[in-house]
Amino acid sequence: MPSQKVVEQVRQILEAGKLEPYIRHIRFPRYKNLASNFRIDFSFPITALVGPNGTNKSSILVALQGAPRDRSPSQYWFSTKMDPIEETGDLPNSLVYGYKRVDEDEIAEVLKVRIADEDDPDLWETSRPIRRFGMAPIEQVEGEKRKTRQGPIVKPVVYLDFRQSLSAYDKVFYHSEPRQGSSLNQRKALIRSRSAALLSAINSSAKSSFFARVERIREKTNGELGQAEVAAISHILGRRYSSIHWIRHFFFGVDGFTCVLHTDALNYSEAFAGSGEFAVVRLVVDVMNAPERSLILLDEPEVSLHPGAQEKLMDFLFDQVKAKKHQIVMATHSPALIRSLPQGAIKVMAADPRTGRIEVISQSASPAEAFYHIGEPLPGKKTILVEDGLARDIILRVIRAKNNEAFQQQFDVRHGAGGSKTIWSHLLPTYAADDRNDVLVFFDGDERPTDPLPDPDQFGPAQEAELKERLKSVAVVDISFNVDGGEAGGNAAQESAARRKFIKWARRNVKYLPTNEYPEEFLWKRMAPDAKSNSIPEDPDYKRRFDLLARVELGRTALEPIVSADILQTQQRRVADLSMELPEMQELAVAIEEFAAR
Repeated sequence: MPSQKVVEQVRQILEAGKLEPYIRHIRFPRYKNLASNFRIDFSFPITALVGPNGTNKSSILVALQGAPRDRSPSQYWFSTKMDPIEETGDLPNSLVYGYKRVDEDEIAEVLKVRIADEDDPDLWETSRPIRRFGMAPIEQVEGEKRKTRQGPIVKPVVYLDFRQSLSAYDKVFYHSEPRQGSSLNQRKALIRSRSAALLSAINSSAKSSFFARVERIREKTNGELGQAEVAAISHILGRRYSSIHWIRHFFFGVDGFTCVLHTDALNYSEAFAGSGEFAVVRLVVDVMNAPERSLILLDEPEVSLHPGAQEKLMDFLFDQVKAKKHQIVMATHSPALIRSLPQGAIKVMAADPRTGRIEVISQSASPAEAFYHIGEPLPGKKTILVEDGLARDIILRVIRAKNNEAFQQQFDVRHGAGGSKTIWSHLLPTYAADDRNDVLVFFDGDERPTDPLPDPDQFGPAQEAELKERLKSVAVVDISFNVDGGEAGGNAAQESAARRKFIKWARRNVKYLPTNEYPEEFLWKRMAPDAKSNSIPEDPDYKRRFDLLARVELGRTALEPIVSADILQTQQRRVADLSMELPEMQELAVAIEEFAAR
């Protein structure tokens, strides 16, 4: 994790003007689900966008990658029949960003506007300043040609979405297109038939290779990574690699990358490497080969990385800012990534409960404040973590029923950002590693596994693969553990010990809401019926039932908008009347009382 000294060094690089041209802020008169004039200030070279799912973090990265000259948000956001982008009234989708022009101290603002064009339905163009967007007119210099608009920033961009960072092998084997064959045997046959040609190209480091009369090597990318790249990858992953080969190719019928990793003991490609290894190789290669003063955009870089690797990733990013003067913006749910960032670098976003629009809660959040919004426990309290707002209210109903303020004040009940998979893969491994006995997790009842987590002490060393699979079947996601590297790669014994420790922790600290129902179904089946709820037609989708009930209670028609906060308030009124005599509520009460007694 970067030291305070390194953090200050990076801050001073920005203050000295060494990162220019640098995007100082971005704001949106209208864009997706953001509140009008939503604004983010970039007061530190590395910025983290933090917030629950649905807060448009990825959309902001898309806007940023489309800000510089010759780029557009339409590269990743475009209109279709299924998902049309509608322009209403005289306020088009638009973005405004500020940067310092060469030899100027004032920040110039650039306006980019989406224009409905017959030839290009997703055209974005720079526009003259518009006063109602809060823009000042351009000052004219006597004797010079009249200017009508500011020129866009000239800045290279690297944009990496780690949820979609797939190797060539993964693209074919797990996400194959129909022409490559959909059956397992067809996919295996394709990979087998092309692997010899791919291996030959790798062994020769050829910059050109034809197979079936098609050029298979893309952009002449085929060779050994440099020592600095290998060292960075080794540091992040905690594993000593002697060399790494990197090739971009079309041998499998898709444009993708293959990496071959070498340690002193073994060689393997991404078919055998973990997804985290491939993602780190891709990130290091792209960032270290980016031109100086690039804009680096990272969407959930924590995917498939254990917390220890995430902290070392931050070391790498700080080093790259110092060495190559990059500006870095990331969207993340990870406590490990934001822990080292100063105030001013962390932007916390959330939906306004009244409008449903996304707003910036804080431009200068501390890590502790950000931790609250992503589900990290507060010191001094027992934390109960659930998946959403309704589950939180059900738990609070049980706690409040004790009618004991001292009992109630023990708990911090919150819902974690990112849903159950994020909680399992990013939050719980950290809690388990730290032996946190002050955290209790309730997942939704419909996620209750058929077979619960087993006692790991009943599994011998030869059954490690079975134990790993049992954990994955419960969590429904691969969980990475922080282990040391070594001459021959990751320490299998440490990984086994970490997994077994995690399972023991989860068996004690992970529970499920009663029954196999999701919260809306659980509440609807147990709340006191009345004339309004009885007027709602039968529907297997209980979320839709509550949508209709909220409309009835508020007198809204089907054509009028309704936001999630309206629905939650309807649910909260029903939760408040839930009988504590219900066996399911008694079950929750017992679990919470046992937790309080620890």
